[in-house]
Amino acid sequence: MSRPDCQCLSRRTLLTELSQRNFKFIGIVGFVSILQSTWENTLLASYFGLFNGGTAGIIYSMIAVWMFMMFMIASMGELASMAPTAGGQYHFISEFAPRPLQKPLSYIVGWLCCLGWVAGVPACGLQLSGIIQGMVRLTYPEAGYDLAWQATLTVFLFIILTFGFNMFFAQHLPLAEGIVLFLHVFGFFAFLLTFWIMADHAPAKDVFTKFQ
Repeated sequence: MSRPDCQCLSRRTLLTELSQRNFKFIGIVGFVSILQSTWENTLLASYFGLFNGGTAGIIYSMIAVWMFMMFMIASMGELASMAPTAGGQYHFISEFAPRPLQKPLSYIVGWLCCLGWVAGVPACGLQLSGIIQGMVRLTYPEAGYDLAWQATLTVFLFIILTFGFNMFFAQHLPLAEGIVLFLHVFGFFAFLLTFWIMADHAPAKDVFTKFQ
């Protein structure tokens, strides 16, 4: 076999490997569910709403945010129906912005999206590190020592694990996300039932009318 034929064969093999889709329906649902982390993020973020608005404030704020988010999602759905693409926002800008601004705005939006993806990894690591810190302090309240440098090392550990898994075990991502989807769904009921049964129940009037 001649050298050009070998090159063509290797290119075909590479394209075949790249075109294989490892993600099935369950894997995609798991990816979206994990990416949103709805009830987990609600647990983590409710503290700020309860502290700055109370139970009534967080309930009505959530309803208002949900309504306005629906308007934004409907707008993006309309854009996606006119220009269906995986590119998302930067492609919409390149299609619908004024012609002289299409390229520069698309470039800026594309880079902002990439920076958001890059910043999201250490942000998740920092959030997980904070959870571990809280668990340690809850378990050992008498320790009274600062965990700042341990938190930094924990963030680096999560980043290394994330990149390592995606680099060397990417073929197992659908399986991992299917497992985490199972934990995500059943973990919700575990937390919900625990809070429902064991937590103190406030009067309905306080829950829906008490602002702070």
